Amino acid sequence: MEQQAWQPLPRIKGRAHYTYGPSHVPQGRFAADPEPYNPRVSSELDWVIHPADAVGMGPHPNTARLYGCCRRDGADGPNLVCAGCGAEVGIEVSDCWTAYDTRLRKSAVVAHERPLP
Repeated sequence: MEQQAWQPLPRIKGRAHYTYGPSHVPQGRFAADPEPYNPRVSSELDWVIHPADAVGMGPHPNTARLYGCCRRDGADGPNLVCAGCGAEVGIEVSDCWTAYDTRLRKSAVVAHERPLP
């Protein structure tokens, strides 16, 4: 993945229910959000990726973390876990009033160079 500069989106409003909003980053890229998505929940959710790049993650087993109007709003804490070990890794934000992003905990991300083909 390639890092890009953070680019805020215009406020989401008037979108039809059950539709996905725009993502802050295109597939294959990531960005560091300078403001935490929900400081009440966690201040370490700073890495943002496109949801299609969120491989190896699944929904949190605590269904109270999966609330939202149409999809997930991420207001109730991490709602994504590692599919292998079950560790909380981040938040899917996909509700009708939000952008469409996956926000990862810094502590769950390990940076490394991709092996050459």
